[in-house]
Amino acid sequence: MKRTNFTVQQLKSSKAASLNMQVIDDLEKPHKNRKKRVPSTPCHQVLWMGGQLAAWALETGIMVEREWRFHPVRKWRFDFALPDKKIGIEYDGLVSAKSRHTTLEGFTGDTDKLNAAQALGWRVLRFTVKNYKTVIIELEKNI
Repeated sequence: MKRTNFTVQQLKSSKAASLNMQVIDDLEKPHKNRKKRVPSTPCHQVLWMGGQLAAWALETGIMVEREWRFHPVRKWRFDFALPDKKIGIEYDGLVSAKSRHTTLEGFTGDTDKLNAAQALGWRVLRFTVKNYKTVIIELEKNI
């Protein structure tokens, strides 16, 4: 059962709509550990990925979590994760003028995070503005 994208109508179905709204609500809530910093509103690519992953989770029965903390000591999180499968999903916002992914310090921090994740047995799927719509295809290749 391969599917590239869920349609708007499928996302608006009763179960998918409630889960999709929960994903969007979760994205817009401030994080408990970030009291000093006001969280930014997620970009539309992350919101779109969240909706697709929520519908996919309903269809497959595989749990997808948002902002999953994977490291036992550091506060590193994946944008999305399938904890039972140890698969992390990251969206790198490279096109924003204020993206931390485009600075040497930010990119180095990302490599430290991904190396630590791999050392802990995680597989990490990374996406950008150019390929984020392939999230379900790539995820199904890795399950």
